[in-house]
Amino acid sequence: MSKLGAGQLNRCEEMLRGIPDVVSARVVLDGEGSISQIRILAGAERNAASIAADVVAGLKKNFGVDIDPANIIITHLQEPAGEGSEATALSSGERPRFVGLNMSSKGNKIEVRVELSNRGKILSGVAVGPASARNRRRLIAQAMLSALESESESGYSFILEDLTVVTLAGKQVALVAVSLLSPLGEEFLTGSAVVDEEEPEAIVKATLDAINRRLSVLM
Repeated sequence: MSKLGAGQLNRCEEMLRGIPDVVSARVVLDGEGSISQIRILAGAERNAASIAADVVAGLKKNFGVDIDPANIIITHLQEPAGEGSEATALSSGERPRFVGLNMSSKGNKIEVRVELSNRGKILSGVAVGPASARNRRRLIAQAMLSALESESESGYSFILEDLTVVTLAGKQVALVAVSLLSPLGEEFLTGSAVVDEEEPEAIVKATLDAINRRLSVLM
């Protein structure tokens, strides 16, 4: 059996993205609703055979679906490598850290520059736009995403979908939604951060939180 029931496609792809080292996943159905192919984009930590075995087991356990491993197409951002390699270093848990933020007005526009520290390097991103209060928040997140894109060599793009600051349990919380575009399509990511002191710093942290799980294979 290789069919998914009604409404199971999204849950299936979410399950596949939860497999270790899987960055993105797409389930391709034929005209009868049967799985014809599964396309996986993976990092550099695990080889294709290990990932495919997890895919087969996950589909059988969670959806009662059997699939031929030959129909699982796995593409690596980098070739899997052994211990001590650059790939191992990237997966060691090190993440970019917020360093600083600068905003300067130019007439009715504002320029936002965000700096991050990543493995001994300073990453800088800039965004310019109208100086309204709402847009200033968006420019902070866009500048941070720009800094990360400048370091990525994997052909990814980030799109800031939405950003807001809400009151939750008496606390101000920054909420960010980001779309990650990859060769397999689009993935929707969200992040949050409590506004402890400065709102701009919370926006940066919320944006990092949204894409944090993907950074080890994107950079």
